[in-house]
Amino acid sequence: MKQHSFLSHTPQEMRQLSNLGHIIEGALFAIVGLLALLGNLGVFTWASLAWPILVLIAGLVLLFLLYALHPGSEWGLIWRDAQQREHTIIAAAVAIAGVAELLSSRTPALAYVWPAAITLTGGLFFFHAQHGTSEAAARAMLQHRVLGSTLIVAGLLNFIEVINGAGFAAFLWPVVLLIAAVQLLLYREPEGAYEGGMEHGRHSGH
Repeated sequence: MKQHSFLSHTPQEMRQLSNLGHIIEGALFAIVGLLALLGNLGVFTWASLAWPILVLIAGLVLLFLLYALHPGSEWGLIWRDAQQREHTIIAAAVAIAGVAELLSSRTPALAYVWPAAITLTGGLFFFHAQHGTSEAAARAMLQHRVLGSTLIVAGLLNFIEVINGAGFAAFLWPVVLLIAAVQLLLYREPEGAYEGGMEHGRHSGH
């Protein structure tokens, strides 16, 4: 089947790159969730400083996977593709949130940026554009909707923590983020993904 013309990689290579990205981001988010939980529990005081740094790293790593592994001539085409544009927005939002969280002790309003980034990421995953055959797109879309819903819940719980200053939400949002991290770690692109030279819509496979 025809590969996507905007990429120099074969569909198989794109699936491998996508799987690698999900695994790396899942591992980073798992560490973030664990450190945030330990920090909020007061187990390790340094954990509350460490996890925002990892959030920043997670965003930068995703940007690297999206662009550094492709020639510069393809960057504009990557951005014009709906799926890769969503990935770029997610990566940028996460990286910005990491910086904002590091600065939030001096500017409390910046504490809202991280939960906003989680919620935005969840929303983009829920309506995620997919490439590939109808069957592959439908399967990937379902998994991304479950992941998106999980991230939205984590983001909303984090908003509650920021508003209330602690409470039950401070312990729940890292746990929910850990659940999302496990989904990322286990995700594998289905056979047929990135094949056919066709982008499937956000709401249903064709």
